[in-house]
Amino acid sequence: MVNLLDPCSILRVQTWDENAALAAGVEEGLGIAWPRHTGAVASGRADVLCIAPTDWLVMASNPDAASLLQGIEGALKGSAYRAATLSQALARIQIEGSQARSLLAKGCALDLHPHYFAAGRSARTRFAGLPVIVRCTQSSTFVCIVTASYRDYLLAWLNDAALEFAAST
Repeated sequence: MVNLLDPCSILRVQTWDENAALAAGVEEGLGIAWPRHTGAVASGRADVLCIAPTDWLVMASNPDAASLLQGIEGALKGSAYRAATLSQALARIQIEGSQARSLLAKGCALDLHPHYFAAGRSARTRFAGLPVIVRCTQSSTFVCIVTASYRDYLLAWLNDAALEFAAST
C-alpha cells in the first residue's frame, strides 16, 4: 500500500511573469501541452505538474537529470523562465489500493473525492504537518512528493496510519 519510489529526475521551472510566453521548444521536447492551471498535470516524455501559477515540477523516469535540465534550459534561454534540478532534494512515496483515499484523508484537508481529485490532478497541501505535493496518478494510486529530509518521517506516519486499514481486510 505504501512504497518509496526509486529516484527520478525532478526539475523545478519557475517564472516571475505570469504572462510570459513559454518557448515552443519546451513543449515539443517534452511532447506535452504545458499546463497553465494550478493542479493540472500533463504527461508526455516527462510529467509536468503545475503547482502554482508560475511554478512547475517536471518529472522524468531517468534519474540523471543533467540532460533533461540541459534541454529545458536551452529551450528557455532568453525567456523569463528558469529551471533547476531538485532530484536529490525531493522524495516520492506511492500510496495505492482501495483505501488510499481514506489513508490520505487522515493526513490532509484536501477533498479527495474522485469527482474533485481525479487522475491527472495534483495539489500542494499540509500533510501530517509537512508541506507535500499530492498527485493522483490513477483512481486509487497517489504519489506524495516531499522534501527528502522528511521522507522517513512521512513513510513512518503513513505506515502507522495504514495499520487501521490492514486490520480491516
